[in-house]
Amino acid sequence: MRVLVNQQYHLGHHYQYIEHLLPALTAVVDDVVVAVTPAGQASDQFKSFLAPFQPRVRFEAILPEADPSYAMGERLRVHRDLREVVRTIDPAYVLIPSGDAQATAMAPYRLLGRGSVPGSIPCEIGVHFGTGLAAATASVRVRDRLNLLNLALSGAVRIHLVNLLFYEQARSLGRFGRRFVLMPHPVAMPARMTKRDSRHLLGLPEDGRYIGLAASLDARKAVGEFLQAFRSATSAADDRVLLAGRMNQTHVRLIEQQHGDLVKQGRLIVLNAFLDQPTFQAALRALDVVCTPYPRFAGLSSTLLEGVAAGRPILANDFGWSRAIVRRFSLGWTCDVLDHERFSSAIRLALDRSGEYVESEATRRLLRFHTPENFGASWVDSISRTSAQSAKTAVDWQWVEEALPEPMRHLY
Repeated sequence: MRVLVNQQYHLGHHYQYIEHLLPALTAVVDDVVVAVTPAGQASDQFKSFLAPFQPRVRFEAILPEADPSYAMGERLRVHRDLREVVRTIDPAYVLIPSGDAQATAMAPYRLLGRGSVPGSIPCEIGVHFGTGLAAATASVRVRDRLNLLNLALSGAVRIHLVNLLFYEQARSLGRFGRRFVLMPHPVAMPARMTKRDSRHLLGLPEDGRYIGLAASLDARKAVGEFLQAFRSATSAADDRVLLAGRMNQTHVRLIEQQHGDLVKQGRLIVLNAFLDQPTFQAALRALDVVCTPYPRFAGLSSTLLEGVAAGRPILANDFGWSRAIVRRFSLGWTCDVLDHERFSSAIRLALDRSGEYVESEATRRLLRFHTPENFGASWVDSISRTSAQSAKTAVDWQWVEEALPEPMRHLY
């Protein structure tokens, strides 16, 4: 049985998703082909995440480059690229873990009798967009509903949704919602080092309390608001902010112009570099509180989940998926990070009470759901039923929710 994995983008999570899919897939299928772009195959991401699977997996650099802006014209072109690759590879099954663009035109093609992909080959798609009712304005609700209808009519065997709130909205559609499943976002469990050992490993002062963020420090992160709120929250010499990850120049200039004194005092520590996985995990373990200041961001935060995996409480923006997941699983605190007074108060409270945080059975199930192994198992579930090899059984979201009291399952 030949299975095609289609991956037209290579930055961010894209190749990491394939890295976690392939062990489960190659355990049940002998013939796996991954279609990528030439630039993707030449990238550092390919060398790090995918090259180790050669020659067990065949990689074909036959996809053209694509604009990640997802403009409508580009979405249609990416879907046509998918159809051409399917005709070339001739698989028995197609998996598209990052299928936002490819999925857009599946329903129209299917309704015209041309199949979601050529030959009506069974396929599964992963979708990262979608807001969910908890964070939606009236216009966003209409957009979500139209997107769900389009996906439901795509003909895909299963549609894997990343955003829990969007998934819950999909499941409310009756028979139209049966094809939707919640997709784990793969988060590896790090070794549980102490804060002191993690700080020593990174060369940080080992005393005091740290709040911070380890991520790609781009424009979506409210770094300026975070630092201003920290100033107001505490003046203790051993209370510190750690910002770890590649930082855009706007944030670099802001720190130089407005927060140089915090750097000189040793109360603001910046690690402005790409973080490999061990360093990224050490940065999270070095913190007392992981802060995810992402204003107006409604989707899943991988840094938030990584912080939970590191055993640290979370201070998140009070919106969308982040608000719901923190409240349902008692992971820490939320506030409007654009409200200076509330943000400052929340930082003070989080630092003072960080030592009270303990994992619950529900938290452990949340992390079990999001392991790379469960990510892979969820994607090969349908394939393994027709394979001579048996796959590991995936745990689903219902199993996670069973550990929550009924009233907590619906908090937003």
